[in-house]
Amino acid sequence: MQKNKELHITYIGRLEKEKGIDILIECIDRSILEERNIIWHICGTGSYLQKFKSYNKPYILLYGYTQRDELDILMKKTDLVLMPSLFLETFWLVALETLLRWVPVCWFPQGWLQDFIHPLLALNIKNPVDSFFKILDKNEFPLLDVGDFSYELWIEKLSKITEWSHKILLVTDYLGRIWWAEEYIYFLWDELRWLWKEVEYWWCQRKVNRYMRIFYMFTAPLAFWRGISLSKKLQEYSPDLVWMHSIMRYIWPYWLAALSRYDCKKYITHHDLGLISPRPSKIYHQSDIPKTSNLWDWISKNINILLVLFVLWKWLMVTWIWIFLKRDNITHILPSFWMQKYFSLYGVNDFIIFPHTSKIQSNQNVKKTNR
Repeated sequence: MQKNKELHITYIGRLEKEKGIDILIECIDRSILEERNIIWHICGTGSYLQKFKSYNKPYILLYGYTQRDELDILMKKTDLVLMPSLFLETFWLVALETLLRWVPVCWFPQGWLQDFIHPLLALNIKNPVDSFFKILDKNEFPLLDVGDFSYELWIEKLSKITEWSHKILLVTDYLGRIWWAEEYIYFLWDELRWLWKEVEYWWCQRKVNRYMRIFYMFTAPLAFWRGISLSKKLQEYSPDLVWMHSIMRYIWPYWLAALSRYDCKKYITHHDLGLISPRPSKIYHQSDIPKTSNLWDWISKNINILLVLFVLWKWLMVTWIWIFLKRDNITHILPSFWMQKYFSLYGVNDFIIFPHTSKIQSNQNVKKTNR
């Protein structure tokens, strides 16, 4: 890449270590050292925000949490999106939406992301920074065809899996528009209503920050009133499909007990590996996923006594949840094919592969190179 040619590189996501922020910072530092003509666009918030503010450079632009309409504007001038996430992503909607906006993605080809990364834009896990600058020097940023994840195909499958359901209750930890997984329930709500379904929510009706989430998780076994609230909702609304999201870490186990007493079709979407691993954001390779639900498989890689206690608590919680899930014949919704074999270790045989999508329209029949 010619040093005098201006290049716009964007990062989108949480500014946390597991997202590969150290790698991003090293790339920025090297670009400054080599006097590369790069404009860095940083979208997101997190514990590393102050580090980016400390640069105080006109070519390092911070956007904080970015709405989709703001991303539309930013993507028009972005040449490449760099997202060096270290942990296994189950399905990264940011990658899909980036490609649908005609912008190439540079990432580690692991987990579900390997289907979104062109081989010429794959980072080397052992030497990510050097591999990134080799990509820049080639100045060839090809796109992949993501037509298999189009909105049209997605809505067709959504119609099929809800074909005999007319009244649908969406159950979640809380309602919020923070990140992609939290926003997904709003997206699903809109599309189900577009299919002429009657849809309502049920959730933990409090605004939650990081510390409140931890508090709710540890006090969930005492919150029997949430089961009473859900039972009342089920009786009043009488849904023929209850669709749950995430692992419900704040409202278990009483919501499961309430559901088990109600006879209807039930789905649960797994946005991450939270029900089969102690810390999904710390899974950097598939070998880090516990092979079984045995306690030893969960704690064997933790030597810190506080972490062992945390993992023990999480294991007890998850074991309790699985008892209800297996007893109640719930259908599991997995966004990625590669997750299937790991959930099958927990006895999951009734599942549906249902990838996420975006309503962004893009003609992906043409692959662009040499942007």
